[in-house]
Amino acid sequence: MNGAKVLVKSLEDLGVEHIFGYTGAAILPVFHDLHNSDIEITISSNEQSAAFSAAGYSRSSDKVGVAIVTSGPAITNTLTSVADAYGDSIPMFLFAGQVHEHKIGTDSFQHINVAGIFEDAAKKVIQLSNNDDIESIVKDAYYFAMSGKPGHVVIDFPLDKQQKIHEYKGRDVGIFKESYRDDKHLSDRQCEEFYNLLLNSRKPLLYLGGGLNSRKGRQAIRAFNEYFKIHLSIH
Repeated sequence: MNGAKVLVKSLEDLGVEHIFGYTGAAILPVFHDLHNSDIEITISSNEQSAAFSAAGYSRSSDKVGVAIVTSGPAITNTLTSVADAYGDSIPMFLFAGQVHEHKIGTDSFQHINVAGIFEDAAKKVIQLSNNDDIESIVKDAYYFAMSGKPGHVVIDFPLDKQQKIHEYKGRDVGIFKESYRDDKHLSDRQCEEFYNLLLNSRKPLLYLGGGLNSRKGRQAIRAFNEYFKIHLSIH
């Protein structure tokens, strides 16, 4: 099957039920295969709206919001949403069409250096090339977006890569999920040092930012504070 269909099958395997997007020439193969999928598609008024809608979907659920747009000005229109999601620790998937791989870096029509623009705004930027295993990259990136400090994974998908025939193995998503199950922000030693400081402090204060906008984050901080009873400051 072609690369576009491998992507759609991988999203189905991951349990993705809803996608937000805005179509264009460099991403048409993916939208064509989505038409034959059970995944529901919401076509937004513009790319920025699609990306913010996907972020809102992530905020209100335990799933990773997915947005799909085309190349050039389409992908740059999503930059504010990507930076916002990363700042607020919101897991998200953004797929962007791209010019043919051999045209990358040639100032071709609607070509943009996605990695250069998004590397400081996203958790990770991946540019697929013709020899990449699309299925494994997509399934791993889904759980990577939710791991550690959650954030936005941007995948740049050249048009020829979407059209080329690739192998789909139907790999169990549990393999990829397990690799991030024990992912931690702090080591056991760092946790011990933190709690020693906390228990010996006289007037502790919780200073909370946008990373607690997710449902999982709110539940975690509430459970933490039900036990320690610390004064809160919300930024």
